[in-house]
Amino acid sequence: MKSIVLFVALVSVLAFNAAYADSSSVKMKGSGVALLNGDSPKMYSSSLSIQLHNQTTIDSGYVIISAEQSTIIAKISPDKWQINYNSDGSFHATGPATSRQNVSYDLALDGNRLLSSKAGSLWKISAEMIGNGKNYLLEYLASGKDPLVNVASPPSASVTIPNGNSAQSSIGFFVPLNSEILRGTTVTWQNQDNIGHTIQSINDQGTIIPMFNSPVLKTGETFSYKFDKPGVYHYYCSIHPWRIGVVTVS
Repeated sequence: MKSIVLFVALVSVLAFNAAYADSSSVKMKGSGVALLNGDSPKMYSSSLSIQLHNQTTIDSGYVIISAEQSTIIAKISPDKWQINYNSDGSFHATGPATSRQNVSYDLALDGNRLLSSKAGSLWKISAEMIGNGKNYLLEYLASGKDPLVNVASPPSASVTIPNGNSAQSSIGFFVPLNSEILRGTTVTWQNQDNIGHTIQSINDQGTIIPMFNSPVLKTGETFSYKFDKPGVYHYYCSIHPWRIGVVTVS
C-alpha cells in the first residue's frame, strides 16, 4: 500500500514539474511598503503578486496593503491590463485593480531587474495605486521566474523627481524615497518637475560631501551614479533642501 501511495505521489510531482517547465507563465511575488501620500503621509506594509502569461499579457495578480484598522486586497483585472516587457528585463504595466469592497483603483507598476540566474530573477518594483480619493506609493522587492533569464543586464535602478518636488509640503517626494539596491547598481535620477533640481550627496549632519553630486537638472534631464560599496547614502536637492532621499546598498 505504501508503495502505491509513493508511486502516485511521485507521478503527481513529475506531472507538476513537467507542466511548470512547459508553462510560459512568469510569476513574480514580493513584499515591501506602501506610503499613503497626502497632507498626513502614513506608511504601511504591502505585498504584490503578478503572473504573466507572456511578455505582453497579465493572467492574474493582486496588491495587499495592511493598514492600521483594515486590509486592502486589490485584485488585478487582467483583461484590461497593458504591459511592456523590455529586453533588459525591465517592464511597465498599467491597469485597474478592484478591492473586495468593490473599490476601483488605477495601478501602475515599473519593474527594474536587479539580477537574473537559472534559479530565477530579482526585481525592484515601484508602483502607484490611486482610487477612493487616496494615492499610495508602493515599493517592492520581488522574485520569480523570468522569460529573459539568459539576457545579461547590469543592475540598475531609477528615482523620479516628480512634478511638485519644490513645494514645501508633504507632496513631491523623491520616488522612491529610499532606494534599496544591491552593490554594483547604477541609480539614475530623472527630473520630471517643471523646474531645476540637483542631487547632492550629504552626510548624517546634512553637509554636502564629494561623492555623487549633480549639476542643476532641467526638466527631463538625468544624473547617474554607480554604488560599489554597501551602506546607507543620504542626498538632497541643494536648491530645495527639505527634499531628502536615501539609497540603501546591500
